[in-house]
Amino acid sequence: MPEQDVAWIAANRRPFSDFAVGSLVPVVFDGYARVLHPAWAGPGVPVRWETVAKWAGRHMHSLAQWDFLFRPKAEPSDPTPFVAHPNPGGLPPGQLAALCDLLATHTSTPDLCFVGVWEGYAWLADSEWAASPTLRLDERTFLVRQGPLDIAPAVGWRASNGVFVIEPPTILWPTDRSWFVASDPDLDSTYIGGSDALIESLMSHPDLEGWRATADDLVSIGSDEINAG
Repeated sequence: MPEQDVAWIAANRRPFSDFAVGSLVPVVFDGYARVLHPAWAGPGVPVRWETVAKWAGRHMHSLAQWDFLFRPKAEPSDPTPFVAHPNPGGLPPGQLAALCDLLATHTSTPDLCFVGVWEGYAWLADSEWAASPTLRLDERTFLVRQGPLDIAPAVGWRASNGVFVIEPPTILWPTDRSWFVASDPDLDSTYIGGSDALIESLMSHPDLEGWRATADDLVSIGSDEINAG
């Protein structure tokens, strides 16, 4: 991993303690977006936050937090639309594949990307990732590999029963630095910085529930003052 990339990220991210979009994504882009990790109505059946908000009588907005959103304000008249909460750490396979397909059209280097995984996952020790270069940033350290964008949806580990378990990457960027994708082990949203055209495409993608964001937006639970009450 080139030292200039490490320096570029470190120099342009805000302190982690700010708990803002800019604490995850370098503050150098024209636009930013928040992509929500879906809830689940069953295995492989995603549910949009917007659907849950409507059921719960909550207000869907760009800073909405799941911990408030899924709790009904009054007794709902309809059955609960989900059985499992959104997964933290990164987008699930279907949404990640959709995002990568879109990202590939907004970089000149789709075959030369950096894919990073948070070092705290237990499965990394017994995987080919264990020898990967290390990227140390404020409060977070990642193991990083370089390759085509296609490797991002294929990150994961093989369980004892032989089943391959997808583990989405935590950070992702191309060598031309045209965009940057970041999540966090504690977050149920993924954040993207890029061109206005990329952000516009995200907003209209049928398989991604995205909201426009700013580098100043908080990512902590305290950001949702509307639904907190």
